[in-house]
Amino acid sequence: MGASKDLYLNPREIVAQEIYQGTVTSHWSVTATGSLHQEQQLSRSSWRQAFVAAFLPEGFPASTPPDYLAFQVWDSIQALSSYIRGMLSSQAILKGVGVGQQAATPLSAVFQFFLRDLTGMLGGMLFAFWQGSGLDMYAKQWRLFADILNNIGYTLEMISPIFPKYFLFLACLGSLARAVTGVAGGATRAALTQHFAIKGNAADISAKEATQETATTLVGMLLGMLLTKSASEAPFFATLAFGLLTLLHVMANIQAMRSLQLQSINPYRLRKLLEAFFNQAPIPSPAQMAAQDALLPPVIMEAWRSWFLSPYRRPILKVHLGVPLHSLDQNLAAKLHKDHRYILGVEAGVCKVVLRDDAGPMDMLNATFEAYARSQIAPSRMPSSQSQVSEDHPTWNKDIFQGFCSQLSAAGWSLEKTILAQSQWRAAWGTSMRSGHED
Repeated sequence: MGASKDLYLNPREIVAQEIYQGTVTSHWSVTATGSLHQEQQLSRSSWRQAFVAAFLPEGFPASTPPDYLAFQVWDSIQALSSYIRGMLSSQAILKGVGVGQQAATPLSAVFQFFLRDLTGMLGGMLFAFWQGSGLDMYAKQWRLFADILNNIGYTLEMISPIFPKYFLFLACLGSLARAVTGVAGGATRAALTQHFAIKGNAADISAKEATQETATTLVGMLLGMLLTKSASEAPFFATLAFGLLTLLHVMANIQAMRSLQLQSINPYRLRKLLEAFFNQAPIPSPAQMAAQDALLPPVIMEAWRSWFLSPYRRPILKVHLGVPLHSLDQNLAAKLHKDHRYILGVEAGVCKVVLRDDAGPMDMLNATFEAYARSQIAPSRMPSSQSQVSEDHPTWNKDIFQGFCSQLSAAGWSLEKTILAQSQWRAAWGTSMRSGHED
């Protein structure tokens, strides 16, 4: 009643707003008689509403995270560059198979296209088999790697007509690179869709992604047609345009990846978070981590470090989550009666963690935390062999671990989105055995 009386005492006070697609469209007040009155009708652009409805998720911006718009803008720029270069490379491929030449036969062209497509399909299948869950763990990094391969693929196709003897070989390599791009890009796109769907609107996010891609494709096709026409008359112009578009593509991709503020915790981010925690520094938020997150997958980064930085590398403890039970020392394996969901052993600077079959993301996080804690705050307790670890299992660091988790949550990290183990090896012991796991 008190609130109602206040409304009558202030008859022109704005008491409600109408909102459409996240934008205030009108203000409402209460008259002296107690009825609602539309106080102000704000101008609405039908074109803007149509654009928002067609290309942005319903309820934008409230239905998406803060990084959605920046990522989509940069992603559209890189996609536009790819479509234009795709038409240039297609023109080069057609020239290479002999389109316009009297000596060329349709059968030879079909055979060359068959070999090129077959190579790409087989390469895509092998890549999916090789990586698997690694695409979820490092979605941002594999997405950028896929786009780099895309550039390599287009470049190989562009230069293939220059080397007639090696045309088929270069065309197949280009198809292989772009096939891996398709697999990695599609898989990581699904992971990013889940990141953007903060309101459970993954289907809407995907649908609007499709409309954005369609519009970008149409623009790219129109620009590509104009460019290919000019390129046929001036090959140097085509080469220059291709190079500039490739630079634009790389820049846009890096900016798109830097704009992503993923809340999931993978091994690379966890190491950065642990370093901050044990150095008593503030835990970086997902937005702060985006500026320092690795841009390439760990496989590529490790190869780079081993080839070029090995003399300058500081030794770090490597954690292998989900190793088979037989990889542990037999003395340690004999301690399975202890009812923990993981067993940790260290050998030659490598921490091996056997996961019980009911171990969840928090158990994997705890295991990695313990391994890092032993190497950082208690180096004297770091055992020289695996057999010494089982006598000192993690009971001492539970309070510290809970404090670490609390700080992660406060900084905006999602503990439910912890992706740390790529291996599928598990073991059963203790209560896990007694619950009837016999397979």
